[in-house]
Amino acid sequence: MKPVFGKPSKERLTAAEAVIRDHYADKIPSGIFDAWASQIGKTFSRPLTLLPAPLALERRRYPKERYDALLALRTRDRGALTRRGVINLLAFALAVDALITPTIPQPVRNDYMIALLGQRFMRREVYSRTVNRYRSRREKTGVIRYGPNGPEELTRVVEEEVPTKEYCRIRRADLRYVGRRLWKAMEKMLLSGGRSGAEWQTLSDRVRQELV
Repeated sequence: MKPVFGKPSKERLTAAEAVIRDHYADKIPSGIFDAWASQIGKTFSRPLTLLPAPLALERRRYPKERYDALLALRTRDRGALTRRGVINLLAFALAVDALITPTIPQPVRNDYMIALLGQRFMRREVYSRTVNRYRSRREKTGVIRYGPNGPEELTRVVEEEVPTKEYCRIRRADLRYVGRRLWKAMEKMLLSGGRSGAEWQTLSDRVRQELV
């Protein structure tokens, strides 16, 4: 789950956040940005009833089958996506796209920002829970019985409750899938043209200028 080519430093993230906030400065006081962030938050929240047991989630092979469960896990652990969360995600994507992605060779360049965006959104490597299960075991009683085969120590079956940890690892394919869906939602609501549009290119240029 570690970034292969690196991740932005605190200085880079701070600069990207300042650029994003300045870009939406006129929209934040008017409340339009709040509506956009709220809509993104509703899009990426799921009820806890959609979160299965870790072993049940492990049996779902494809990211599309695990998507709702992962969003329910995210909602449980990190709450709803707020305006600050949207700005942080945009700033992270902007810093990666402007400063790290250009140094990455193809063909992984196009997917790198998307994968890191999904990782930033989830912030988890393993989904686990502890459940109590009953287990049978034999223990010696200390009583000796003499039979045709000689002395034998009697045993008895004991039922005991044992805490058992179940876990399911979140895959890189899951994070890429989540990141792609997240980027499409932010692109649709907050940006015109996406990563290839003039708006995003302007933001990238400003971030590079801030750090020169």
